[in-house]
Amino acid sequence: MVPKGWSSVQAQDVCKSISVGVVIKPTQYYVPEGYGVKAFRSANVREGFINDSDWVYFSHEGHAINKKSHLKTGDVLIVRTGYPGTACVVTPEFEGSNAIDIVIARPDMDKIIPEYLCAYTNSHIGKSQVLDLQGGMAQKHLNVGAYQVLKINLPPLREQKKIAQILSTWDKAITVTEKLLANSQQQKKALMQQLVTGKKRLLDENGVRFSGEWKRVKLGAIADMNSGGTPKSTVEEYYGGNIPWVSISDMTSNGKWIATTEKYLTELGLNSSSARIYPKNSVLYAMYASIGECSIAAVNLTSSQAILGIRPKDCLNYEFLYFYLTSLKEKIKLQGQQGTQSNLNAGMVKEFELDLPSIREQQKIAAVLSAADAEISTLEKKLACLRDEKKALMQQLLTGKRRVKVDEAVAE
Repeated sequence: MVPKGWSSVQAQDVCKSISVGVVIKPTQYYVPEGYGVKAFRSANVREGFINDSDWVYFSHEGHAINKKSHLKTGDVLIVRTGYPGTACVVTPEFEGSNAIDIVIARPDMDKIIPEYLCAYTNSHIGKSQVLDLQGGMAQKHLNVGAYQVLKINLPPLREQKKIAQILSTWDKAITVTEKLLANSQQQKKALMQQLVTGKKRLLDENGVRFSGEWKRVKLGAIADMNSGGTPKSTVEEYYGGNIPWVSISDMTSNGKWIATTEKYLTELGLNSSSARIYPKNSVLYAMYASIGECSIAAVNLTSSQAILGIRPKDCLNYEFLYFYLTSLKEKIKLQGQQGTQSNLNAGMVKEFELDLPSIREQQKIAAVLSAADAEISTLEKKLACLRDEKKALMQQLLTGKRRVKVDEAVAE
């Protein structure tokens, strides 16, 4: 049902044109940065804003040849492939750019403002239509014809502007929080690299900087470790018990601490395989698939054979070990991608060498990095909350279930 004073239209009814950027051999027009004109790709289109990085450039000749995809301020750009329906508005500084394989909608400003069209396209209402029109998630490709018939609930222009202003407030808060989160993650990463290698030394509880040489040791000398196992999936009696069974997907979805898992084993299932119990505070290390992924057991649990359970001895703090292994993740993954070492095994991990400070300094390092993790977690939760709030608000505002005040009058 269309709200009072609104109309139901299709995108083609409120746009002067809906076209697509260059699709035929766009690379033939590429030139180095600084020698041509910016060309938008899907990577530059984010939900409600422009990602001003990772640009490609068209030669001036190539740009002139492709006049149909010259962009104007207020054009709405929509991703076709990968994340179809993701949209942003071309701002004045990108006037005259070009576009590659993305939908270009040019709103009729007398009927619809760009920010409203963009918000509607990005909303659950808009994206669900895009996917339905394209045959669901399987195809993941948006054609111009499909976008032309996108149904839009259209309020009067003044109400559109007010709705866009309200949603813009949430967008700004989300953008600020995203930047804070990215900065915190980068700062923590740099700090971790300095602390676990001894390049930066902290102060102890008395305010005295830690000193003394770190001792180089092999991980196998200061920790016990073994991999898990997988009971036969066809035997129902092996599953559905109360023993958490960690898989790689549990590690990637849970992050640092794992207390619950997707699957649980019975005692019978545990005893029928090579799986064994890892005590609380064991460090879990992925040897296959997401190689180098690391977590800590928040409870007693077990795992698949793809995961190594590492139990530190008294000279090794479990959180220090977690941060040390996490600092190696990119290096380990790169080795896997280059084919030098696609998988790990317990024997190889035992040979890992690390420089080990005193247990007191390990604990201090772990405490500082855990505090950084807590700050990151707080920002992640805030960001998720803002996104949920915006999603709920869009659902209300773009359907007219919640009306906005326009000047002194209230839209009814």
